[in-house]
Amino acid sequence: MVADYFAGPLISFSISFLIPVVLAARLSGVWWGIGFGLLMPLAHFGFTFLWKAPWTLEDSLINAGIRMAVLVAFAALIDRMSRQAREIRVLRGLFPVCAFCKKIRTEDQNWQPIESYIAERSEASFTHTFCPECGKQHYGEYFDKIKARQSAASPDAPI
Repeated sequence: MVADYFAGPLISFSISFLIPVVLAARLSGVWWGIGFGLLMPLAHFGFTFLWKAPWTLEDSLINAGIRMAVLVAFAALIDRMSRQAREIRVLRGLFPVCAFCKKIRTEDQNWQPIESYIAERSEASFTHTFCPECGKQHYGEYFDKIKARQSAASPDAPI
């Protein structure tokens, strides 16, 4: 704002308005960005009373309104983009997975369970259960008894 004031009415440092709005919206949230987006054009408009500007007061008011609208919209976009960037954590590439135990080989050549590998590198979490085929294979008669009991109680209950 100091550079804007001393530059006078004919030289505009519009990019210097954008930097504080972007930093505030990115680091502190949308409301700080909106605050800077409103405050800085209002301060610039206040300078028109100190300068001998070659345009009318209405022109300065319209200019301040346009700057406020653009900076507030930019603060909202920056906040939305930074929130989305924090939410997205994508695993990419090929993962060497053991064909038998399904462990993944890490960058340091250690083998790690797939669940812990993905949980460490993303925001995903796991819970364990078993499919009907594995239940029948590993628990045989117990699985059949439980399945028969559940189907007698509720025919469409999950296993």
